[in-house]
Amino acid sequence: MKIEISDIKSLLKQIAQKYVSEDEAIYYSDELVEAYIRKYPRTNIFKDEVISDTERQEKFRDYKMEIQVDLPSLLKINFNHLPITFKLKWIHDTLIEKAQKTGISILAFDNSGGMHTLHTWTQGLAKRGFFAIGSYNGGPCAVVPYGGTRGLLGTNPMTYAFPTEDGIVVVDMATSEIPFFEVFNAKKNNNKLKENVAVDNDGHITTDPQKALHENGISNLLPMGGNYKGYAVNYLLEIMTSSLIGAKLSDMMDLSYVNEDHGGFLMVVNIEAFTKVDDFKKEVSRFNNVIREQKGVDNQKVIVPGDRNQNRYEQIMKEGKIDIDDDIYSKLVELSK
Repeated sequence: MKIEISDIKSLLKQIAQKYVSEDEAIYYSDELVEAYIRKYPRTNIFKDEVISDTERQEKFRDYKMEIQVDLPSLLKINFNHLPITFKLKWIHDTLIEKAQKTGISILAFDNSGGMHTLHTWTQGLAKRGFFAIGSYNGGPCAVVPYGGTRGLLGTNPMTYAFPTEDGIVVVDMATSEIPFFEVFNAKKNNNKLKENVAVDNDGHITTDPQKALHENGISNLLPMGGNYKGYAVNYLLEIMTSSLIGAKLSDMMDLSYVNEDHGGFLMVVNIEAFTKVDDFKKEVSRFNNVIREQKGVDNQKVIVPGDRNQNRYEQIMKEGKIDIDDDIYSKLVELSK
């Protein structure tokens, strides 16, 4: 069904306002609706984030997050089972305040309800004129080390975003060749995988999801690119989202996927501390146009990372309506009461 964007924002605001202030609820609503538009239908934020987080918030509503470290450039938080998305504005405001004083700020967190869609965490910062990058541990045991035969690392998604003269660039991607949900859905629906995305127990390329995803939950996905360089990036984020911040490594996590096992970080760079924001925007926009104007192979259109979701966002905002499943909309209405 088609729903007015203003109506769905109002619903999300009502849900969030049960747990945070009106200003925080408005910010939450705006950012999650935008992320939904940018990521749908590949992911469904209303189902995977709003509904699940609200149910978790109700379950643990008497719990309190614990700020474990509060330094000029660093904030480390134990969320104590709570979802983190309702605190989006507070987190962004706090990191911006720190970055304005020191140039760079970082949030490290664990024991939370999880980062379901990383878009949500950087796009708002970019719109406010900051450069942001973050990652979340995508374990347990999903990606094989280069040349390996068994998943040990997480899919370890990362996100980055920054402003330009033409809007924001925002990217959210797994550092495995495909995200875990694709191999899960392929096995569930008995569909073949794409070529060169997974291996069997002997380390050979397979398109059979039955051989790439085992009954215990371990998957044999390849790192992005299927090569050593992609493996090196995936490994870096594994360490940064676990041992570096005192959280669990993928191979120590519960194979049934327990949200609290996963750690993550969000870094904010104050562009103004390095160069003028307007100059940054101008130069990036110029470079982006150079990229887009390049002749593409076989007449393909050359794009800048994030172009597809930006174009989708602009188109949907002009229409003023979004597609949403009837049952999900009904659930959101129920949760808003």
